[in-house]
Amino acid sequence: MIRLPLRALVIGLFSIVVWSPLPLVAEGRVPFLIDQLKNATDFRLRTQAALALGASEDPVAVTPLCSGLDDNSESVRSASAAALGRLKNPAGLGCLRRHAGDPSASVRSVVDRSVQLLESSSGKPGKPPPPGPNDSVYVAIGPVTDKTGRSDDSVSQLVAAAMQNKLLSTRGYAVAPPGETGAVARKVIRQNSLHGYMLQVRVEPPRSNGSDLIILVRVTMWSYPEKALQGEFTPKLTMPGTSLGDRDSEDNLIKMAVERAVDSFAQVVASSN
Repeated sequence: MIRLPLRALVIGLFSIVVWSPLPLVAEGRVPFLIDQLKNATDFRLRTQAALALGASEDPVAVTPLCSGLDDNSESVRSASAAALGRLKNPAGLGCLRRHAGDPSASVRSVVDRSVQLLESSSGKPGKPPPPGPNDSVYVAIGPVTDKTGRSDDSVSQLVAAAMQNKLLSTRGYAVAPPGETGAVARKVIRQNSLHGYMLQVRVEPPRSNGSDLIILVRVTMWSYPEKALQGEFTPKLTMPGTSLGDRDSEDNLIKMAVERAVDSFAQVVASSN
C-alpha cells in the first residue's frame, strides 16, 4: 500500500542578468537564436539566446534548451533551465530532471524551480521534441480509455501528460507527436535507427474496500506503427483512509500507476533490444 502526502509546491521567482543584447531578427528568429545558443563563442550571447528562446512559445526550442543544460558556462545552464520553465512545455521536464544533479548549486536551484513550475502546470501535454542523436526508442501514446465516470477529459490529459513526461525523462527515449501518420512514423524510425512502440492506457473505475481508495490502470504495449500487441502492464495502487470521489487522490494514484507502467515497459524494452 502507498501513502501519498499532498505537498504544496512553492515556486519562486528567478532572474538572470544578461550583458549584451542580441540583434532582432524579423524572419527565422527562432533558428537564429538556436544557432546563437549552440555556436556563439561569448557565453553572454548564448545566455541571452537561451532566455529569448524561453519567451518564443515555440516547441522547437525545447531540444536546443535541453542541450544548453550541458553548456560549460554556469550562466548558460541557468538560463536554459529558466527558459524551459518559462516555455511551459511539459516536454522539457525530462531533461530538467536528468540535470537535477548539476555541479552548481545555483543551477540546481533554477532546475528545481522550473521542474516545479512545469509539474504544477495543468492542461494538455506540450508537443514533444523530435528524436535526438542519443535516442534509440520511439514511443507513441495511444488513445486513453477513461472508465472513471468523469464527464470531462481531465483523466485523458493527466494520463497523456504523465506518460509523456515519464518517457522523456528516461534516457534514450523520444515521444511521437499526436496524430502522426504511419508513413511519417516509419520515416522517423528509419532515419533515426529507432525501435518503435505504442502504449495505450485504460483507467478502470476507482474502487474502495471500505476504507481505502484503489486505482487500477491497464497499459498495453504494441509495436509501432504496425500495432501488434506485445504485452500488458496493470499497476494497482491503494491509498489508505481515502474515500471514493476524492479527485486529487485519484489523480495522484493514476499518475503514479502510469509512471510505474512506463518503468515496467522500459525494463521490457531494455531486455529485448
